[in-house]
Amino acid sequence: MSPAREPLTIAAVQVVSHPGDIAGTVAEHVRQIADAADAGATVVLFPELSLTGYEPDVIDLHGIRIAPEDPVLQPLSAICRQRRVHALVGAPTASGSLPQIGVLHIDPRGEIRVIYAKQHLDVGEIGIFSAGDARGSLEIGGWKLALAVCYDAAVAGHPIAARRSGADAYLVGALYVIGSESRIDEQMKRATDQGMWAVLAQYSGGTGGGPACGRSGAWRPDGTEVVRLGTGPGIAVVELHE
Repeated sequence: MSPAREPLTIAAVQVVSHPGDIAGTVAEHVRQIADAADAGATVVLFPELSLTGYEPDVIDLHGIRIAPEDPVLQPLSAICRQRRVHALVGAPTASGSLPQIGVLHIDPRGEIRVIYAKQHLDVGEIGIFSAGDARGSLEIGGWKLALAVCYDAAVAGHPIAARRSGADAYLVGALYVIGSESRIDEQMKRATDQGMWAVLAQYSGGTGGGPACGRSGAWRPDGTEVVRLGTGPGIAVVELHE
């Protein structure tokens, strides 16, 4: 019999959008990563497009792209290296003529890569972004973590494919607006119905997509809620265990 895996602690950060202020948002992310590390987190999950805020029109107007080698990201590289944590942050990443709604992985060595791009675009994103075409995941301490961005979680086949690939947990960075609280529960249940942990990081306050409802949190594979934030900014911490 193989030995049991050590627990893995994940922090979901609920952020406020600061459109156009990428450097300021990076500095805020650095503080949030440090706070999450103080709470024992090994993995820190941020919402969809967290570095720019969910601001499709701003991204489109200014042609914003954030590459892994962009100097603006160096403070994130430094804090992940200093605190020995993994961070998953949202950014518009380059892909042909249109950017993608990407997820950047900063590892404990401070190395940065694009690990995933949203596969299923919402109506207001079509024509501004292009869709990703591959699943994203990473393995940490024997735990396989599948990645999803917002509307991905609404597509039944997405969490099913994640589980079939061997995922233990389904990590969602998103924007859910006020009035869609029931959608959060419904869509996280799609993951827990597959026997995975579900972790959600989303926004608080106004965004380019509308006012966010908050309610980031985590759910066990049996569907029970472990931790849930309210409507304001904060950090939800969950320990994955056997």
